[in-house]
Amino acid sequence: MIKYWQSMQEYKHFLNESKVHFDSSERVRLHTELWKPWQKLRLFDTDKAMEFLLPFYSSTGRPAKNQPQILRSFILFFLLCSEGLAKLSLTLWVDRLRGDRVLAALIGCTPDSLPPLGSYFDFMDRLWAAPATALYARDKLLPASRNRKKPDQPKGKKQKAQETKPKITELIEKRLMDGKDIPFNFEERLQQFFYHAAVLPSMACGLIPEEHLTISGDGTAVHTHACPRGHHRDDAPENLRHFSDPDATWGWDCDLEKYYFGYTLFQLSCYNSKLRTDIPLLLRFTSARRHDSVCFLAAFHELKKHMPAVSIENMCLDSAMDNYPTYRLLKNGNIRAFIDLNDKCGRPKTIPDTITIDKDGTPLCQEKLRMRPNGYDKSSGYLMWRCPYGKEHCSKCKNSCTDSKYGRVVKTRPEWDIRLYTDVPRGTDAYKKIYKQRTATERINNRILNDYGLHRMFIHTKEHYSFMTTMIGICIHLDGRYKQQMRAAA
Repeated sequence: MIKYWQSMQEYKHFLNESKVHFDSSERVRLHTELWKPWQKLRLFDTDKAMEFLLPFYSSTGRPAKNQPQILRSFILFFLLCSEGLAKLSLTLWVDRLRGDRVLAALIGCTPDSLPPLGSYFDFMDRLWAAPATALYARDKLLPASRNRKKPDQPKGKKQKAQETKPKITELIEKRLMDGKDIPFNFEERLQQFFYHAAVLPSMACGLIPEEHLTISGDGTAVHTHACPRGHHRDDAPENLRHFSDPDATWGWDCDLEKYYFGYTLFQLSCYNSKLRTDIPLLLRFTSARRHDSVCFLAAFHELKKHMPAVSIENMCLDSAMDNYPTYRLLKNGNIRAFIDLNDKCGRPKTIPDTITIDKDGTPLCQEKLRMRPNGYDKSSGYLMWRCPYGKEHCSKCKNSCTDSKYGRVVKTRPEWDIRLYTDVPRGTDAYKKIYKQRTATERINNRILNDYGLHRMFIHTKEHYSFMTTMIGICIHLDGRYKQQMRAAA
């Protein structure tokens, strides 16, 4: 049970009372180096978090104290880390709070009432849906050969390792089309918490548009600092070892072109063009062996399940997600697909042999020039393509493919290939304009791993990585809301 929950109104009153007792140097510090983190922290409404967290606390037993203070402490910790004002260590952070009454006041505590380090880890456990297990215990021993197998190295450069299970995307598609759930989503509570504490408030203030939303998805390698070989214990047999991060696996980092030990972080995000700000919507960790095509299908299902207020119009993805199950699921949800083509896929057999096409499905004229989109015929369901010279066909084109002054016209059907003939034709200015927003996911990956320092944190287990990334995601929302507030005040 929760003994006492400090509301936002009480928190603001407490902070105003605490400022009265600050000396001149502490007040100067509050209004200089701590000003931006303080203002961002004030935008975070812990009352909305309380409504979601209450069911995870028992109505009996020892009362839990300082829960909103712990939550604010996590947020302030990462806000200061992004500014270079704190070290990326939760243990050092808790020790620092004891000797800094300004930081203690910012999270809503006095120096003598601060929550201990163990309460922070208990807070993390509340938001993790996996059953209790002894896998992470210090005395747990596992086979020494646990992490010896690595995925096959891709043949081409900048290519991701192939999925070990064949046709897994088709199996997931069938499961989702049948209305079945995807099991073992241990991040379910974290995703729902992120929705209530970050996404919905950002939608309410207009940071995330409620209509005509374009979402992008991408995965990135997260390298853990744990040793893949484990650690030998003197009292244990040679074939058994202790692993500090038993969740981590070997994967292939296509950017660095080498193997890595850790996880895959896959996230869905959107871009606010007015503020030029990238906003994360859903964050999930998975095995480093998992291919992005599988990660997306799971993330897309979780987004629709846990975030019903998010209405998607366009989905932008890279070539790793260029597969028919993805196109079919998006089509079933009335979502327009903007996916970069994978060069490994050949010409579909459904396209008539009488039409010559480029690699992206665009018809080629008899001069091997790419024809231009010319609208959509609703009555027949055809996409229209015309001569690249248009009305100047007779004067510029040397080929007598038609007597028409307008030039030759070719018709294609979207049903011929859902992958090549998307709702917005490939190669058009409209397609390129929307697809440019996909880079938002790459910038968010950089912010999470580098600006907020997730890659530099010495943390272990999927639970801790997922929780810390969720806190960072909330901070990125606060960055966007602060920018919006400053823009409105200017």
